[in-house]
Amino acid sequence: MVEGAMRCLLPLVPLLLLASPAVAKAPGRPQPPPLVIACKDAFAKTASHRGLVRAYGAGNVTFETVNRPGGEVAKATVLFAKEPQRRVEIEWYDLKRRRLASTITVFGEDNQWSGPLGLRNGMTIAELEQRAGKPFRINGFGFDVAGAGHFEDTALADLPGGCGFDGYFEIEGGLPPDHLSRFIGEVEIPSNDPDLMTLKPRLWMYTLTYPSPNAE
Repeated sequence: MVEGAMRCLLPLVPLLLLASPAVAKAPGRPQPPPLVIACKDAFAKTASHRGLVRAYGAGNVTFETVNRPGGEVAKATVLFAKEPQRRVEIEWYDLKRRRLASTITVFGEDNQWSGPLGLRNGMTIAELEQRAGKPFRINGFGFDVAGAGHFEDTALADLPGGCGFDGYFEIEGGLPPDHLSRFIGEVEIPSNDPDLMTLKPRLWMYTLTYPSPNAE
């Protein structure tokens, strides 16, 4: 009886192996690129709108008018325009042909894109100082370029791939309390100021910028 049962099961073995996910997997959809911006590949200084379409798909890439600080507007290629956690804006030196990256902008504390050195929105000043290699300066709050960092003399000014970093910080409530009114307006604050630390500023927007090709 045992031998007879084994003979009945043997023809089923190849079918079971084919059905096993460990042996044969059905081809799935290609995985999208990770949400990482390095100053190379699709985001290199030689980048183009067409290259971003190839990398992320035509349905995820648009060309739009975007807002800029101070009420200004610009034309930019936008990735994932309707998804705030994945939105990225890329401006071009050659606007007509939408190529030669000028500025890459990542908005929102919850945005999932990370940049060079693991830079990402939501970081604290201490985390930025670690990557910058030393303290830097931050604009005061309550005017057009509030909370802008100054990274000119730090490791963030010239990242691998030839781009530079700029970032903007915000604090809860938008303005410091009355006893820290010295942080309001057109002033520059050392990032390691102990009183500034009590406000727990966090990065809410960063840009990666390339020098003009004409300057090279």
